[in-house]
Amino acid sequence: MKYEKTRACDRKMFDQPVSFEIGAIEGKIKNIEKNTSAVDISSCGLGIETKCVLAEGSVVKFYFPIKEVEITIPVYAQVMWTMPRNDHFRVGLRFLS
Repeated sequence: MKYEKTRACDRKMFDQPVSFEIGAIEGKIKNIEKNTSAVDISSCGLGIETKCVLAEGSVVKFYFPIKEVEITIPVYAQVMWTMPRNDHFRVGLRFLS
């Protein structure tokens, strides 16, 4: 089988802690904030590892810390896929504009 590239943007390694907020879990509406590790990033999206189950299609609000000016920038992303790995999940997200 021939390998075909499926990503629109090349990702770069991005080992940085980020926090995120999700609005609805298991049909219940509530805001939940979690801390996680980003593993890669591109202009199109982000890869993370988390213990939180994120449903495909759900929208997540991330907070990226900018250390130089001590602020965080909110960024919205949609869950494109989730893959279980041992005691956590690897998640691919697409940035929303």
